[in-house]
Amino acid sequence: MRFRPDGHKAAAALLIAACTALPTLNAHAQANSIFPTGWDSNVRSRLFMRIGYTSAFTKTKSEDARDITGDVVSRAQLKAAFKLADAIVADCPSGGGAGSIYSAADCARYATSGENTAYEFAAGLLFGTTSYANPDLNAEPEAADTYFGTTGAKGFGIPSGITARAQRQIGTPTLSIGYWIDEDRKWLLEGFLLAAPMSIKIYGGGDNGLNGRHLATTKLLPPLVIGSYNFGKKEDLLRPYVGVGAMYAVFFGGKSTSFFDEYQGGKTTVTTRNTFGVGPFAGLQTQLNDEWHVNVSVGRIGLRTTSRLVTSNTTITSDSAVLQDISKFKDDSPRDLSNLLELGESAWQNGGFTTRIMELAARVKGQPNQGTFVREQKMKITNTIVTVSVGRSF
Repeated sequence: MRFRPDGHKAAAALLIAACTALPTLNAHAQANSIFPTGWDSNVRSRLFMRIGYTSAFTKTKSEDARDITGDVVSRAQLKAAFKLADAIVADCPSGGGAGSIYSAADCARYATSGENTAYEFAAGLLFGTTSYANPDLNAEPEAADTYFGTTGAKGFGIPSGITARAQRQIGTPTLSIGYWIDEDRKWLLEGFLLAAPMSIKIYGGGDNGLNGRHLATTKLLPPLVIGSYNFGKKEDLLRPYVGVGAMYAVFFGGKSTSFFDEYQGGKTTVTTRNTFGVGPFAGLQTQLNDEWHVNVSVGRIGLRTTSRLVTSNTTITSDSAVLQDISKFKDDSPRDLSNLLELGESAWQNGGFTTRIMELAARVKGQPNQGTFVREQKMKITNTIVTVSVGRSF
């Protein structure tokens, strides 16, 4: 086959045009690079990416939960509830509410045919009187052998000794970007840019009905940056390193369990304060080839945070588990609140004595229930963080 002269000329013209366009194409590629112009060779040689899995093994130390908004029912409100019960009993004639300043429904629910034995027993054991059968609700101070006299309590609030602990092990896939700060690759800065949110379960602790029970769940995003010094030379097969990590823990999506809502007496929302922590890290990098490596790191970071629990429309009844934990005496004393209220329950004809007292206490407040209450729980969470990852240089 023979080429015509004009074909040679066309091929030559095309080759010259392509060579002329190369600088333009190169400039266009740089313009679309993720790196600034002129940085490609410097930055790419020091950058790498790692994909791995990060696990955190937690150890929790918490303070006792505390009421922020005060007791659910104060001593004064409880006294007023018993006085209201006495007034209803005294005013309601036997068999109904005719001629009474209280309604027939009040008489049927709180007077029990004019009998006030349950109120007398419970009020006497709570506040102290010369006679449990005829309590003097105006007596001050309360007798030493009664609930309030012995405990010094100002009302019915969150039980003492309520603690919490975080789930012991959590984990998530992670993506990090690393940059060698110096030419010899001794100093390294690595940032974890992407991770799936970690779901953390919160469990109860202490000598109470919450111990070991699942109370709430929250989610955590743990942005982490590690600065490290790497031993050996950049071409070494194995390179150990030590460093310092900094984490900003972001908590969100807190939810209480139905068990905890029932214990608290109402629907409870849970929020945990975001917090910052630092700690030591150590690790080992194994070079597979010029591009790929495997990395293992272990670190420890302590976080101090506070969880806030807000319980709405609080309703305490005879069956509320929290009543069993408000006051516990090791000798099964009748001053134990649960034992004390049982005396009132047994004296009430149809059960539900405590429910009625709490209803009257809410009525004293002018509310349909006990209202909204805020509690706080301070915790220190020590995290041992282990990451296994595979990295690739750019």
